[in-house]
Amino acid sequence: MESDAAREDRRGRKPAVGRAGFGDLQVVFLTPNTLCSLSPTMLSTLTRAQFEHACHRYVETHSCQQSEVKTHPSGWLWQEHPYVSGLGYLARTVYLPRTNEPEAEAETDDATELADSGVSDDESLAASPEELLACKQYIVYSPTFEVPAFYFTIHGSSGAPLPLNRITESTLFRRHALPSANDNTFALTLPDTSLALLSQGDHPTLGTPSWYLHPCHTSEAVGEILAESDGRNGENGLRWMEVWFMVMGNVVDFFAGNQ
Repeated sequence: MESDAAREDRRGRKPAVGRAGFGDLQVVFLTPNTLCSLSPTMLSTLTRAQFEHACHRYVETHSCQQSEVKTHPSGWLWQEHPYVSGLGYLARTVYLPRTNEPEAEAETDDATELADSGVSDDESLAASPEELLACKQYIVYSPTFEVPAFYFTIHGSSGAPLPLNRITESTLFRRHALPSANDNTFALTLPDTSLALLSQGDHPTLGTPSWYLHPCHTSEAVGEILAESDGRNGENGLRWMEVWFMVMGNVVDFFAGNQ
């Protein structure tokens, strides 16, 4: 039978693991080896050191995929702040086809005309490089939500940044994944709410104007999947990033375009 002292001790003890994070384990985390000793159910959030370790593991594993079938987004590189240590992030640049939906019919007509004129697809692409959009993508650490956050910039051939309505129509995002931008030019909100899904803000490390997807529910989504995973303890930093890409991939097409 449990003693009164034991009951009082149990009542006063703080939980070691909470759904929103590591609880007391965040305080004692010291090295990447500690991270690898934790089970995936403990990883609904990350410290900055854990984020960096997870990013390095992802780059080491998926930086170059030789197979024609891509299973994980590749081409990411770890970048450090030029002057301040501990503010690193993942980065890559991709070149996207200009749009997805509104001009699809016009593009079909153009393809028909090219076929009638005997011009090949390769020749048409070579003749119109201005149709590609330059998209710089970043995965940075959000100290507020303690999860990775997706930041990006996207520019046309003239170097001018795209307005919000053209961003949402671009091939960066899955078709119909985002609500219409309507007349809003600085943020994209969910219908009937004031919650910003896509917003403008400065890159946390570079300080440059960017767009970002709000990471407020990332912890819950990733944590739920990790809690049901098979528990590969030695690979949970890598697994965390793989699950994050899977969750974000419902909205962002990380396989679109060329690097």
